[in-house]
Amino acid sequence: MTRILRVITRPNVGGPMRQAVALWHAHAALGARTLLVTGRCRADEAALPLAELGIPLLSLADALQRGREASGICVVPTLGRRLAPLADLAALRTLRRLLTAFHPDVLHSHTSKAGWLARLAARGARETIVAHTFHGLVLADYVGPWRSRALCALERRFAARSDLLIAVSASCRDELEALRVAHDVRVVPPAVALEDFARAERSAARHDLGLDEGTLVLGFLGRMVDIKRPELFAALLAELPDAVGIAAGDGPRAAVLRAAATRLDGRLRVLPTSAAPAALVAALDLLVLPSRREGFPIVGVEATAAGVPTLGFDVPGLRDLAEACPATRLVAEGEGVRGLAESVREFVRAGRPRVGPGAAALAAACAPRAVAARLLEEYAAARARRATRGLPDRARGAP
Repeated sequence: MTRILRVITRPNVGGPMRQAVALWHAHAALGARTLLVTGRCRADEAALPLAELGIPLLSLADALQRGREASGICVVPTLGRRLAPLADLAALRTLRRLLTAFHPDVLHSHTSKAGWLARLAARGARETIVAHTFHGLVLADYVGPWRSRALCALERRFAARSDLLIAVSASCRDELEALRVAHDVRVVPPAVALEDFARAERSAARHDLGLDEGTLVLGFLGRMVDIKRPELFAALLAELPDAVGIAAGDGPRAAVLRAAATRLDGRLRVLPTSAAPAALVAALDLLVLPSRREGFPIVGVEATAAGVPTLGFDVPGLRDLAEACPATRLVAEGEGVRGLAESVREFVRAGRPRVGPGAAALAAACAPRAVAARLLEEYAAARARRATRGLPDRARGAP
C-alpha cells in the first residue's frame, strides 16, 4: 500500500485544500493511505469544516502513535501562511516527527509555505519521493519585482531538491520554465468533485434565490483578494443595468463589493462563502472571473459541470480553461470592463447558450479518481527515474 504524506499550508475553502480532500478519498478508493497535514486559517479566511469532510481527524499524538497506519487529517497549529520564524521552526520539527513516524513512500506538498517546510523536513529522507504541486504562480503579479526575484531564487533551489514537480495547467508550467524556476514540470489537472454540480437544477437554484428564469444572472465566486479583482465584477454590473450579480466569498476585498452593492440598487448580492456552492453556480447564466491570473480555476470547472460558461480575460489559467472548454469566453485584458460587458451582450444576443456536451472531457480529466491514478503513476515514474540516476541531489542537503 502506497503511503502519502500530503502537506498543505491551511484548510481554507480555496482550490488546493479542496483538491487535497478529493485526493484523500480517491486515493483511499485506489488502496493508498494518506495522512493529510494542514495548518490553521487566519481569522479573515473561511475554513473548510474539517469534521464534515468524511475524513478521520487525528491529533498529532494520534498520528505519531499510529505511525505507518495513520490515515486522516492532522492539524499542525504552528503551520500558517505568513512567515513566523518561531512557529515555522516548530512546524518544521513537527513535520520531521511525522515523517519519521509515518515513513511515507511519497511526501507531496501543496502551496508555497508548506512546500518550503515539507522539503526542508525531507532532508535525508532517502526512501521518500518528494513532490510539490504549483496550483498557480505567486511569483508574478502578487508581489513587487524584488520580492518576485527572491521568491524565484528560493523556489529554484527547492525545485532542484524535488523528485517530482507538478503544475495544474500548461500555462503555469510554461511560466515556471520561463522564469527558470524549474524544468521537466508535469501537468496534472486539478482534482475536482463535480457530482453536486452536475446534479444541480437551474430552476430550483433560481427559485431558492428568488430569481425568475428571465433574469440575466452573473456570478463571482471565490476569494475576494487583489489578484481576483472583484471590483471589476461590480464595475461590469454597472455597465449592464439589466443584470443581477451574485458574489460569494470572503477576504479583504469583500468590503469593496459590499460598498458597490449599495450603489447598484439591489442588483448585487454579496454572500459569504457558501457551504453548498453548487446551488449558487447552477443559478447563473455566466460565471465571471476577472482575475489577473489563475492556476486552473476550479470554480470554472465546477461551473462547466453545471452547464454554466465562464467569462474572463485572456490570462494564464483562464486560457487553459478555454482550451479545455470552448464555451469559455475570453476578452483581451486591455479591453477591460467594457470588453467584458460587450462579451456579455453578445452572449445574450446568442440566446444565453449553456455549456454543451463537449465539456465532458474536462470533467473526465478532473475526476478525482482519474487524477489520483495519474499521480500514483507519476510517483512510480519519479522513483524509477531516481533509481536510474542514483542518489538525487536533494539527499545531499536541502537549501
